[in-house]
Amino acid sequence: MESSRSLNVGVVGATGMVGRELLHLLVKRAFPLARLRLFASARSAGTPVEVAGQSIQVEDLDSADVQGLDVAFFSAGRDTALSQAPRFTESGVVVIDNSSAFREDPSVPLVVPEINAHRLTPATTCVANPNCSTIILALPLARLHETFGLQEVVVSTYQAVSGSGRAALDDLLGQVRDFAQGKPPECRHYDRPIFLNLIPKIGDWMEGGESAEERKMRIETWRILEDDSFPVFATTVRVPVERCHSEAVFVRLKRACTSEEVESLLRSAPGVSLEDLPSPRELACREEVFVGRIRAGAQDAQALQFWVVSDQLWKGAALNAIQIAESLLEKGRWQR
Repeated sequence: MESSRSLNVGVVGATGMVGRELLHLLVKRAFPLARLRLFASARSAGTPVEVAGQSIQVEDLDSADVQGLDVAFFSAGRDTALSQAPRFTESGVVVIDNSSAFREDPSVPLVVPEINAHRLTPATTCVANPNCSTIILALPLARLHETFGLQEVVVSTYQAVSGSGRAALDDLLGQVRDFAQGKPPECRHYDRPIFLNLIPKIGDWMEGGESAEERKMRIETWRILEDDSFPVFATTVRVPVERCHSEAVFVRLKRACTSEEVESLLRSAPGVSLEDLPSPRELACREEVFVGRIRAGAQDAQALQFWVVSDQLWKGAALNAIQIAESLLEKGRWQR
């Protein structure tokens, strides 16, 4: 682009599911690209990837010279982020990482731009993109907490298989074919069938019986809202849905509310859209977090229930990362 604010951008993990969505959204949102470079493992090096009609060859991440980049979007897993991100930041590249590598590091801001963009400054060198299910939960919670205060949060998630990557999606689709052909399901990714099933475990088991995903939702919600005074009880479940995570949320507020008050409040919340009956099939490839089934005060004046759906590959990952970079641009991070 012609703008003096155009950036040299790298995408690490460019051949993965989130990497592909990043490339699509960079074009869709007209992000100011001067040059785009793609990185992946040696196995994928040399692979041509088409972006906006241009064929770009994937570079070997381990051997690539990263000098000259302004920002790099990392979506290649925790180990890659821990080993490679320092090399980028030491070269003056801002790293926006989609893994869990830096989410609990107090020196690295954990950011959902609609909520806590104030954590970003012109001096920021590394930013953590929160867990997908946490982002989806945090957007409506932030406005509720600001207005009513939160005493307690209880959330059950219904998480799409694409949140586990391409291999998990192939696992689901393969089991659909197995079922149609009368064959027993072959489990290629999960340790049990996901087709016609639910798996109430996402990530490793942690102390106390919670899963890693449930711990992420608790810790990261506190960090994003900058308040750990209320408990967060999460149960995370993998469901046989291709795309979009859903969440059933119960919150106990510090003061009474009505459904009408909550609807009015969330209608003006950035990044949130109200929908009568949000469901994953209809809301894939949409940027908003959709909230519906709002029920307040029927049995308890301070109790509120609602249902949330959002595309976890977009707002839960790639889109949020790009919005972080857009916020840094607005704050003058790359002024010439």
